[in-house]
Amino acid sequence: MSFELILALVVGFIIGVLVALLIDNQTLVRRIQEANAEKQQAHAGLQKAQIQQQAMVQKVQLTQADMETAVAERTQLEETIARQLQEIEASRSQLQTTIQTTEALKENAQEAQERLEELDSLHLATEEQLATAVAENSQLATDLQLLQGEVALLEEKAEALTNDLTVAEAKSSDLEQKIVAVEAQLTAVESQKDAALGELEQAEQTAVEQSAHLANLQQRLVEMDLLRDKLSEAEANLETADSNLQNLQTKMDDVQTKMSYSGKNQLQLIRGIGPTYARRLNEFGIQTFADLADCDPEQVASIIKKRNWQSVNIQDWLDEAKALAATLNSDG
Repeated sequence: MSFELILALVVGFIIGVLVALLIDNQTLVRRIQEANAEKQQAHAGLQKAQIQQQAMVQKVQLTQADMETAVAERTQLEETIARQLQEIEASRSQLQTTIQTTEALKENAQEAQERLEELDSLHLATEEQLATAVAENSQLATDLQLLQGEVALLEEKAEALTNDLTVAEAKSSDLEQKIVAVEAQLTAVESQKDAALGELEQAEQTAVEQSAHLANLQQRLVEMDLLRDKLSEAEANLETADSNLQNLQTKMDDVQTKMSYSGKNQLQLIRGIGPTYARRLNEFGIQTFADLADCDPEQVASIIKKRNWQSVNIQDWLDEAKALAATLNSDG
């Protein structure tokens, strides 16, 4: 073998090595570029997760503010109810006192009515006595006329008749005095009757005022029922706020879990998808869970170049991608 041939073989070998190194260098550069692209995608996913975390923190702060407002409203309502209950207790005491006063007034009114009835009875008896006295006076006047008529006829009985006349005049004077006394009694009875009627009217007016006060208290009781309804509503709102806070806390935990995977390709969070499958899907334009959820199983199998001997359940991938996409949308 000549020196030229050996030199040619060495040169050919060197050229082959250089070509192989050049090809490996291009492959390495392409892998570095792919790694940089994946790093940028991971960085973008991390920024998105951080933005979502900030939004969650703001929601939690707003929810806490709402809860504090609801607690303050509940405290204010409780204070208002306590104050209204105190007023109601005072009103009840006043009402009981008023009822006792009303009962006393009713008893006084009954006593006045009974006294008025007694005065009426006395008035009727006095009128009967007056009628009897008038009748007796009339009878005496008649007797007097008869006696005067008989004077001319019975002169012999003049002295006796004069005596009778004197007695009759005395009786007449007594009857007149009795009439004056009865009239005075009637005047007193009328005065007592007027006083009793005044007391009865005052008692009726007081009863009307107490009825108005009782109606006012009933209205305040209705307002208290409304305040209790508002308190129940505020407690329901507080329970809803607590539930929303718990849901937001759960979502925050989910975001923290997802952020722990921010250094990977998003599709690698799905069970069964490794870096190779994720890269092939990314090259086809499938970057997110939503992109993968919109694909068909046959389309995905073609993209990842699935072999018949590979045990890959693409439908599980799609179902999990749909669930993760829905979770991310609800968090956003």
